[in-house]
Amino acid sequence: MHIADVSTGNLGANGIVGAGTPIGVGAALATWIRGEDRVTVVFTSDGAVNNGTFGESLNLAAAWNLPVILVIENNQYAVSTPIEQSTRETALYKRGLGYGVESVAVDGNHVLDIYECVEESVAKCRQGQGPVLIEAITYRHLGHHVNDPGNYMPKDKLDHFKAKDPCLLGRKFLREIGGAGEAEVRAIEAQVEHEIEEAVAFAMNSPQPSVQEFLEEVSIYQ
Repeated sequence: MHIADVSTGNLGANGIVGAGTPIGVGAALATWIRGEDRVTVVFTSDGAVNNGTFGESLNLAAAWNLPVILVIENNQYAVSTPIEQSTRETALYKRGLGYGVESVAVDGNHVLDIYECVEESVAKCRQGQGPVLIEAITYRHLGHHVNDPGNYMPKDKLDHFKAKDPCLLGRKFLREIGGAGEAEVRAIEAQVEHEIEEAVAFAMNSPQPSVQEFLEEVSIYQ
Protein backbone atom coordinates (compact mmCIF):
# COMPACT_ATOMS: atom_id res chain seq x y z
CA MET A 1 0.00 0.00 0.00
CA HIS A 2 2.56 2.56 1.07
CA ILE A 3 4.68 2.62 -2.06
CA ALA A 4 5.78 5.31 -4.46
CA ASP A 5 7.90 5.68 -7.58
CA VAL A 6 8.28 9.36 -8.36
CA SER A 7 10.47 8.57 -11.38
CA THR A 8 7.44 7.05 -13.15
CA GLY A 9 4.94 9.61 -11.88
CA ASN A 10 3.58 7.45 -9.05
CA LEU A 11 3.34 9.81 -6.07
CA GLY A 12 2.34 6.97 -3.77
CA ALA A 13 -0.34 6.22 -1.22
CA ASN A 14 -0.67 7.05 2.45
CA GLY A 15 -2.66 5.91 5.44
CA ILE A 16 -4.80 9.05 5.78
CA VAL A 17 -8.22 8.29 4.33
CA GLY A 18 -8.96 10.57 1.39
CA ALA A 19 -5.61 12.35 1.49
CA GLY A 20 -4.64 11.27 -2.01
CA THR A 21 -7.28 13.45 -3.66
CA PRO A 22 -5.83 16.88 -2.75
CA ILE A 23 -2.34 15.56 -3.51
CA GLY A 24 -3.50 14.47 -6.96
CA VAL A 25 -5.19 17.80 -7.65
CA GLY A 26 -1.96 19.53 -6.63
CA ALA A 27 -0.01 17.32 -9.02
CA ALA A 28 -2.43 18.19 -11.84
CA LEU A 29 -1.99 21.88 -11.06
CA ALA A 30 1.78 21.47 -11.21
CA THR A 31 1.67 19.83 -14.64
CA TRP A 32 -0.66 22.57 -15.91
CA ILE A 33 1.67 25.31 -14.64
CA ARG A 34 4.63 23.62 -16.34
CA GLY A 35 2.67 23.27 -19.58
CA GLU A 36 3.07 19.50 -19.66
CA ASP A 37 0.81 17.22 -21.68
CA ARG A 38 0.06 15.00 -18.72
CA VAL A 39 -3.11 13.83 -16.98
CA THR A 40 -3.24 12.92 -13.29
CA VAL A 41 -5.35 9.97 -12.14
CA VAL A 42 -6.33 9.73 -8.48
CA PHE A 43 -7.91 6.67 -6.89
CA THR A 44 -10.07 6.98 -3.80
CA SER A 45 -12.81 4.95 -2.13
CA ASP A 46 -16.49 5.13 -1.29
CA GLY A 47 -15.62 5.76 2.35
CA ALA A 48 -13.15 8.53 1.55
CA VAL A 49 -15.58 10.61 -0.51
CA ASN A 50 -17.39 11.55 2.70
CA ASN A 51 -14.33 13.49 3.85
CA GLY A 52 -14.32 17.23 3.33
CA THR A 53 -11.11 17.09 1.34
CA PHE A 54 -12.90 15.26 -1.46
CA GLY A 55 -15.43 18.01 -2.12
CA GLU A 56 -12.85 20.75 -1.69
CA SER A 57 -10.46 19.07 -4.12
CA LEU A 58 -13.19 18.42 -6.66
CA ASN A 59 -14.37 22.02 -6.52
CA LEU A 60 -10.86 23.42 -6.97
CA ALA A 61 -10.11 21.06 -9.86
CA ALA A 62 -13.36 22.13 -11.54
CA ALA A 63 -12.79 25.85 -10.98
CA TRP A 64 -9.37 25.62 -12.62
CA ASN A 65 -10.27 23.06 -15.34
CA LEU A 66 -7.41 20.86 -14.19
CA PRO A 67 -6.36 17.75 -16.16
CA VAL A 68 -7.24 15.27 -13.43
CA ILE A 69 -9.40 12.13 -13.35
CA LEU A 70 -10.84 11.21 -9.96
CA VAL A 71 -11.68 7.51 -9.75
CA ILE A 72 -13.93 6.35 -6.92
CA GLU A 73 -13.44 2.63 -6.35
CA ASN A 74 -16.82 1.90 -4.81
CA ASN A 75 -16.49 -1.52 -3.17
CA GLN A 76 -19.54 -0.63 -1.04
CA TYR A 77 -17.86 -0.79 2.35
CA ALA A 78 -15.80 1.62 4.43
CA VAL A 79 -14.06 -1.07 6.50
CA SER A 80 -17.28 -2.73 7.78
CA THR A 81 -19.75 0.13 7.26
CA PRO A 82 -22.01 -0.46 4.22
CA ILE A 83 -22.42 2.50 1.94
CA GLU A 84 -26.17 2.67 2.67
CA GLN A 85 -25.36 3.64 6.27
CA SER A 86 -22.88 6.38 5.44
CA THR A 87 -24.72 8.36 2.74
CA ARG A 88 -28.30 8.83 1.55
CA GLU A 89 -27.33 9.01 -2.13
CA THR A 90 -25.35 5.86 -2.94
CA ALA A 91 -24.75 6.79 -6.59
CA LEU A 92 -21.48 8.51 -5.80
CA TYR A 93 -20.77 9.80 -9.31
CA LYS A 94 -23.61 12.32 -8.78
CA ARG A 95 -21.42 14.23 -6.34
CA GLY A 96 -19.43 15.61 -9.22
CA LEU A 97 -22.49 17.01 -11.00
CA GLY A 98 -23.01 19.67 -8.37
CA TYR A 99 -19.54 21.01 -9.12
CA GLY A 100 -20.10 21.07 -12.87
CA VAL A 101 -17.81 18.08 -13.37
CA GLU A 102 -18.50 15.45 -16.01
CA SER A 103 -19.28 12.38 -13.93
CA VAL A 104 -20.00 8.80 -14.94
CA ALA A 105 -20.54 5.40 -13.33
CA VAL A 106 -19.05 2.25 -14.86
CA ASP A 107 -18.85 -1.45 -14.06
CA GLY A 108 -15.65 -1.61 -12.03
CA ASN A 109 -15.24 -5.31 -12.82
CA HIS A 110 -15.34 -4.82 -16.60
CA VAL A 111 -11.77 -4.04 -17.63
CA LEU A 112 -12.68 -3.03 -21.18
CA ASP A 113 -15.37 -0.59 -20.03
CA ILE A 114 -12.87 0.92 -17.58
CA TYR A 115 -10.21 1.21 -20.28
CA GLU A 116 -12.53 2.93 -22.75
CA CYS A 117 -13.91 5.30 -20.11
CA VAL A 118 -10.46 6.36 -18.94
CA GLU A 119 -9.21 6.71 -22.51
CA GLU A 120 -12.06 9.10 -23.30
CA SER A 121 -11.52 10.98 -20.04
CA VAL A 122 -7.81 11.44 -20.72
CA ALA A 123 -8.61 12.89 -24.14
CA LYS A 124 -11.08 15.36 -22.60
CA CYS A 125 -8.56 16.46 -19.97
CA ARG A 126 -5.93 17.07 -22.65
CA GLN A 127 -8.47 19.18 -24.53
CA GLY A 128 -8.98 21.37 -21.45
CA GLN A 129 -12.33 19.81 -20.58
CA GLY A 130 -11.29 18.31 -17.25
CA PRO A 131 -11.69 17.25 -14.57
CA VAL A 132 -13.64 13.99 -14.89
CA LEU A 133 -15.13 11.89 -12.09
CA ILE A 134 -15.47 8.12 -12.59
CA GLU A 135 -17.29 5.85 -10.15
CA ALA A 136 -16.15 2.26 -10.65
CA ILE A 137 -18.73 0.02 -8.97
CA THR A 138 -17.36 -3.24 -7.59
CA TYR A 139 -17.47 -5.32 -4.41
CA ARG A 140 -14.93 -6.57 -1.91
CA HIS A 141 -14.28 -10.32 -1.89
CA LEU A 142 -12.76 -10.42 1.60
CA GLY A 143 -12.69 -8.46 4.82
CA HIS A 144 -10.92 -5.13 5.08
CA HIS A 145 -7.73 -6.72 6.44
CA VAL A 146 -6.30 -10.16 7.23
CA ASN A 147 -7.95 -10.29 10.66
CA ASP A 148 -11.36 -9.29 9.33
CA PRO A 149 -13.48 -12.36 8.38
CA GLY A 150 -16.00 -10.17 6.54
CA ASN A 151 -19.01 -11.80 8.18
CA TYR A 152 -21.04 -8.63 7.66
CA MET A 153 -21.02 -9.18 3.87
CA PRO A 154 -24.19 -10.97 2.61
CA LYS A 155 -23.23 -14.33 1.07
CA ASP A 156 -25.60 -14.04 -1.89
CA LYS A 157 -24.21 -10.64 -2.85
CA LEU A 158 -20.65 -11.83 -2.33
CA ASP A 159 -21.22 -14.88 -4.55
CA HIS A 160 -22.79 -12.66 -7.22
CA PHE A 161 -19.77 -10.39 -7.43
CA LYS A 162 -17.25 -13.22 -7.18
CA ALA A 163 -18.78 -14.61 -10.36
CA LYS A 164 -18.00 -11.22 -11.95
CA ASP A 165 -14.38 -11.16 -10.79
CA PRO A 166 -12.32 -8.89 -13.11
CA CYS A 167 -9.76 -11.65 -13.65
CA LEU A 168 -12.47 -14.10 -14.73
CA LEU A 169 -13.92 -11.54 -17.12
CA GLY A 170 -10.44 -10.63 -18.35
CA ARG A 171 -9.70 -14.25 -19.27
CA LYS A 172 -13.06 -14.41 -21.07
CA PHE A 173 -12.25 -11.27 -23.09
CA LEU A 174 -8.82 -12.61 -24.02
CA ARG A 175 -10.41 -15.75 -25.44
CA GLU A 176 -13.57 -14.38 -27.02
CA ILE A 177 -12.37 -10.96 -28.21
CA GLY A 178 -8.60 -11.31 -28.33
CA GLY A 179 -8.64 -14.79 -29.84
CA ALA A 180 -6.19 -16.13 -27.25
CA GLY A 181 -6.03 -19.88 -26.68
CA GLU A 182 -5.99 -21.56 -23.29
CA ALA A 183 -2.22 -22.11 -23.48
CA GLU A 184 -1.61 -18.41 -24.18
CA VAL A 185 -3.82 -17.33 -21.27
CA ARG A 186 -2.00 -19.70 -18.91
CA ALA A 187 1.34 -18.39 -20.17
CA ILE A 188 0.29 -14.82 -19.33
CA GLU A 189 -0.83 -15.88 -15.86
CA ALA A 190 2.44 -17.75 -15.30
CA GLN A 191 4.43 -14.67 -16.33
CA VAL A 192 2.49 -12.51 -13.89
CA GLU A 193 3.09 -14.99 -11.08
CA HIS A 194 6.80 -15.05 -11.95
CA GLU A 195 7.05 -11.26 -11.82
CA ILE A 196 5.32 -11.20 -8.43
CA GLU A 197 7.65 -13.87 -7.05
CA GLU A 198 10.67 -11.95 -8.34
CA ALA A 199 9.46 -8.74 -6.70
CA VAL A 200 8.86 -10.48 -3.37
CA ALA A 201 12.27 -12.17 -3.51
CA PHE A 202 13.96 -8.85 -4.30
CA ALA A 203 12.26 -7.20 -1.31
CA MET A 204 13.03 -10.05 1.08
CA ASN A 205 16.67 -10.26 0.00
CA SER A 206 17.35 -6.50 0.00
CA PRO A 207 19.44 -5.28 2.95
CA GLN A 208 17.95 -3.04 5.59
CA PRO A 209 19.00 0.61 5.21
CA SER A 210 21.53 2.07 7.58
CA VAL A 211 20.43 4.73 10.05
CA GLN A 212 22.15 7.35 7.91
CA GLU A 213 20.34 6.20 4.74
CA PHE A 214 17.05 6.17 6.62
CA LEU A 215 17.52 9.73 7.81
CA GLU A 216 18.47 10.89 4.32
CA GLU A 217 15.30 9.40 2.83
CA VAL A 218 13.13 10.99 5.52
CA SER A 219 14.73 14.42 4.99
CA ILE A 220 14.01 14.30 1.24
CA TYR A 221 10.24 14.31 1.87
CA GLN A 222 10.21 16.84 4.71
